[in-house]
Amino acid sequence: MTIGQLVRSLPAAAFVLGALARPFTPEDLVQTNRFSGNVAVSPNSASIAYIQARYSIEEKRQYTQLFVQSLADGHRHHGSSHPVKIIEFSADARPNPPSAREEEEEEDEFTGGLKKHLKPSQPIWLSDTSLGFVATDPDTGKSTLYSVKNGKGRWSKPRPVVAMAVPISDLHFSTESGILAFTAEVYDGTDSLVETAKLDYHEKLRADTGQTYDDLWVRHWDTFVSSKLPQIYTLPLKARAKDHFKPKGEPINIISDANASGRLEASNSFTLSPSGRHIAFVAKCPGHDYAWKTTSHVYLAAVDGSGAEPINPGKGGASSSPAFSHDGTKIAYVQMAATAYEADRNQIKVYDIAEQTTVEVAADWDRSPFHVLWSDSQTLLVTYNEWGRNKLSKVDIATGAITPIVTEHSVGPVQQLPGTNKLLIDYSALDSPTDLYTVSIDDGAVNRISQLNPKLTSEIFLSPPEDVAFTGADNSTIHGFLLRPPNFDSQKKYPLAFVIHGGPQSSFTDGWSPRWNLNIFAAAGFVTVALDPQGSTGYGQNFTDAIRNQWGSKPYESLMRSLEQLLEEHPYIDRKRLAALGASYGGYMINWINGHSDVFKALVNHDGMFSTVSTYYSTEELYFPETEFEGVPFDEKARENYERWSPERYVKNWKTPTLVVHSEKDYRLVVSEGLSTFTALRRQGVPARLLYFPDENHWVLKPANSLRWHQEVLAWISKWTSDEGASAATPIDESAKFRVQGNDD
Repeated sequence: MTIGQLVRSLPAAAFVLGALARPFTPEDLVQTNRFSGNVAVSPNSASIAYIQARYSIEEKRQYTQLFVQSLADGHRHHGSSHPVKIIEFSADARPNPPSAREEEEEEDEFTGGLKKHLKPSQPIWLSDTSLGFVATDPDTGKSTLYSVKNGKGRWSKPRPVVAMAVPISDLHFSTESGILAFTAEVYDGTDSLVETAKLDYHEKLRADTGQTYDDLWVRHWDTFVSSKLPQIYTLPLKARAKDHFKPKGEPINIISDANASGRLEASNSFTLSPSGRHIAFVAKCPGHDYAWKTTSHVYLAAVDGSGAEPINPGKGGASSSPAFSHDGTKIAYVQMAATAYEADRNQIKVYDIAEQTTVEVAADWDRSPFHVLWSDSQTLLVTYNEWGRNKLSKVDIATGAITPIVTEHSVGPVQQLPGTNKLLIDYSALDSPTDLYTVSIDDGAVNRISQLNPKLTSEIFLSPPEDVAFTGADNSTIHGFLLRPPNFDSQKKYPLAFVIHGGPQSSFTDGWSPRWNLNIFAAAGFVTVALDPQGSTGYGQNFTDAIRNQWGSKPYESLMRSLEQLLEEHPYIDRKRLAALGASYGGYMINWINGHSDVFKALVNHDGMFSTVSTYYSTEELYFPETEFEGVPFDEKARENYERWSPERYVKNWKTPTLVVHSEKDYRLVVSEGLSTFTALRRQGVPARLLYFPDENHWVLKPANSLRWHQEVLAWISKWTSDEGASAATPIDESAKFRVQGNDD
């Protein structure tokens, strides 16, 4: 059985049940079990450990559980052993939880009086039988590494190994060298974790809350920048009797003296060499151009803190995914060429540490891998996006030849099982939630390891996706997916949910997601279609680049032409009951559509752009608009580009009922963009509704907020695409069909 057949086999069970399988609901989605963080593989590849997160609507609680699962049985019997729960933590998930006494009473009701003190995170194996994990005190911020030991099939109680004065993350441990490596945010000017904790304490005692800035950026994603920077630390751990570990010495900052023009800010990912004596990490170059340049380098550092040097100095774009060869003599990584373009093609590089030379691999391959690791000394493994799939392939270093391993659905994080020819992968499909699989590097043979959500594959119907393709602008092929509602009858008429992705340099893939899950719209009775217009990834770099300074042109033309072809080819879609939904760039496109077409009965704009000019001055990553609109808005020529593609210019044409969603902590497209959109709609008397989240960022992540988001979105598009709502909305000019309106200029 291929991996594609295997991942589809469980959803098929619900299809066979027919009427016995019920439709998928938002309640099901927010209560799915999910992996949280990385999966840890034991040194002997016999076991894995992972964190599982679960939300309960009834209890209003978030559960975090640490599991260990044996792989040995699965390798022999093509199955997997049952996971063993090591520890569980639960917390009130409400934004305003009750008092401590009230919480204790509620905890007694839901947990039988058993209090959960340790919230596990970041599992790492300290040996074949000892597992470490981190728990951080929410009151003090201190992190503690605990260990549990497996003795004769029974796991011990957690035992503290080392306490840190500040929160730590991104743990790695080398059983070869006994080195623990982690990241921690410390104040510029100090390397001491204890000193940072003291400064944190004094910061809380300040009478004022003012923060000052002399350069960009001021904030990023959902957080205001502070004077603390993430740094990488190492600490030797010494194994004592009965596999008990203790620290030896104090943590060392290995990058504070790196060869750079300022203090490096380490990215949230690094890797240890096989010997455990070196670390490869990525850091962005310090400088005043931080907000409008993407350049970052791969650094090689000794774990003793004796120095860190870039292996790819000089000009270039963003670097990522460093990986040591199995013998530790080479480092593979990917890097973009453009210095201010976050969607340039990732080029595969291999650096020889002794020779200090770099070669480019598969230079002519028109795909952009986002993760690279080593199969053997002659072969790399890469994951990449291609035609709606996140694939896994082998790459011959010498010839650049690509040999596919997994070509269907979506491959997530990949890691090799030491001492085997197998990989452990996260894997999912649009109709199958994420689970763990092993894959043979040699022949692609697969084995399911986990099954986190059995009910979704036995009791609930999930619509299988169908590939669709249309002809868009420049005679290009526009690929996407179509999902039909449960109990579909081609003789009936159905409303359409036309979903537009953000990015814009991203794509719809055949993979599971807790956000914008296409099966939610299909289960609500909508034929659901999601397309990849110009700007999307996975179709070659030219197709990705084709959106530059064309934001409201080629993608819009491709979407509208594809829509007309869709309706011609699928007559069961009711062209009088169409809804369009989009987030980020998709939200921009919703506003653009509202100014250029009246074919939709309902629109949903999530965190979209209202004005290209105002967005430039309020967003954080300036390299994005400067590349997309070819300059800065205070340059006369570039200003014309910004204004040409600004939805604000066409507000007078808006007439379609629109749900606007925006969040306070969205610093990518700030909340004023959503408020401006809502103001423009209501001031002109257009039916609209504003859904505002004070505690979310560009994404709605909290389970209860996600549930509210889904309820509001489904209610809005259902209302305006119902027979009553459709007749109340603006009539369609049937003679014009779906013409592409020109710009004023």
